[in-house]
Amino acid sequence: MKSEIEKLDSIHPDLISAFLTNGDCEGIPHDMKLFLQQLQWSAEIFEYERNITRAAKKLKLRINAEQHIKIEERTCMARIYQAINYFQVDCNVPIKVWESNFANKYEDLAKLCALNRDYKGMKSCYDASLECRRRASEIAEADRDLGVTFIISPNITAEELGFSKKNLKEIAAKHNQGFYITLIDSLPIETKEKKRLLRDADIQDAEIMEELPND
Repeated sequence: MKSEIEKLDSIHPDLISAFLTNGDCEGIPHDMKLFLQQLQWSAEIFEYERNITRAAKKLKLRINAEQHIKIEERTCMARIYQAINYFQVDCNVPIKVWESNFANKYEDLAKLCALNRDYKGMKSCYDASLECRRRASEIAEADRDLGVTFIISPNITAEELGFSKKNLKEIAAKHNQGFYITLIDSLPIETKEKKRLLRDADIQDAEIMEELPND
């Protein structure tokens, strides 16, 4: 007895494509429509939820809500693994998964055509397979171009990346100086007394001293 995946493999890729595009296809049996839809949902959920257990729970709720089918969580986990294997889920671009899968199916059909000496059909299948792989390659290339590469190495210093080195003690001292400068400046005393207090606090910032006008 054939498994669901084996039954699905016997269906022409064009019919599967039509079902995934339109949500229905008369050439696919009802039980295979339900199974294929479950695989599609599994792939969609797995794209953003990589934890299999949590993904299975989400899939169980969706199947129950949309197909009105009660299904065990263990079966949902199996569906997700089947979707990973069937759609070759190895990237974050869903359409790339479909294109790669269809390319494989067209190549299988081309081999069957060759066995039956249907060379015209074989060429058509190989042309379709090439077009699918070309689209998948273009999508993958575009996805790489949009990515950001982070270089993390213990041999690269912050200065080499354009950052200036700061002494933590100096940063803390400037913070404290800023507090004392604000405090001294707010005192109701003459400017020369404020400057004296700044000198006593060992705050020798020339710009700050110039900002305080002489009385």
